[in-house]
Amino acid sequence: MIRRLTVNDAESALEIVKSVITKMRAMGIDQWDEHYPTLNDIQQDIEKQHAYGFLYDYKLAGYVIFNQEYDIEYNDIEWLNRKDDFLVMHRLSVHADFQGKGIARQLVRFGEELAINYNLKSLRFDAFTENPVSNILYEKMGYQNLGQVTFRKGLFNCYEKML
Repeated sequence: MIRRLTVNDAESALEIVKSVITKMRAMGIDQWDEHYPTLNDIQQDIEKQHAYGFLYDYKLAGYVIFNQEYDIEYNDIEWLNRKDDFLVMHRLSVHADFQGKGIARQLVRFGEELAINYNLKSLRFDAFTENPVSNILYEKMGYQNLGQVTFRKGLFNCYEKML
């Protein structure tokens, strides 16, 4: 089940992020750290009602943000959807104990459905170039890699899919 997160979920969402950081570091992926994402980031997203969670056996196993906010670097990409009717996905993360169960795929599909329900025409996001698991998943799901942007940790592929 996927539901909007509440303030009571903030610590659990942070635990998901911490487990992902630990697993990524074990794989040699230096994408997230103690500076991002933080509990404050999670709390702000919950307050804005942008945060969603995936429950697996009644435990929060996945965390994601959907909104229309994006970094200025996105302006350098030639997006498929040239209008403002798109949804942006941020911080898709699945607790290390629950990875490999299709949760990430379900959260992306939820974002697509959310966009359609709001009459938005595409879903876009970025993925760290050094994270092969994420990049393979997004391409298998029909997302087009439209170029790269640079953030604090390096290069990120920018993906979009028309809905």
